[in-house]
Amino acid sequence: MRTFATLTVAGVAGVVLLKLLTALLFPLLDLFVGLLAMAVKLALVAAVIFFIYSMIKKRKEEERVS
Repeated sequence: MRTFATLTVAGVAGVVLLKLLTALLFPLLDLFVGLLAMAVKLALVAAVIFFIYSMIKKRKEEERVS
């Protein structure tokens, strides 16, 4: 019976530690995913702005040559 009590205490302690660890790690993981998504969005916006700028620049160069 003594080994069963020890095993039960170890199991409960493991579950409590796992709950505490997930309570700390999930917000950090969410923060990392949010920052990664924001970086991707900013890169996409920068790519679109650069594409539009390059299209306008080509038209201005064509007008000067003609």
